[in-house]
Amino acid sequence: MEIIIQEKEKQEKLVDRIREMEFPYRNILYKVYIQGKSLVTVANEMNYSYVHICREHGIALDKFDDMK
Repeated sequence: MEIIIQEKEKQEKLVDRIREMEFPYRNILYKVYIQGKSLVTVANEMNYSYVHICREHGIALDKFDDMK
């Protein structure tokens, strides 16, 4: 049970960090890593090309990593 609580706390911290990010990076990371959507689906939902979302996803990951 303790492991479950620890994992839940880690998940909540990650969600909080994603919410601190600016648009569109917040939306991309939230849709991919919290909602479990593919980059193709995210591109469709946000009305961007797949290539653009791939590029923005990479930038979002770099910005997320810099937040540590």
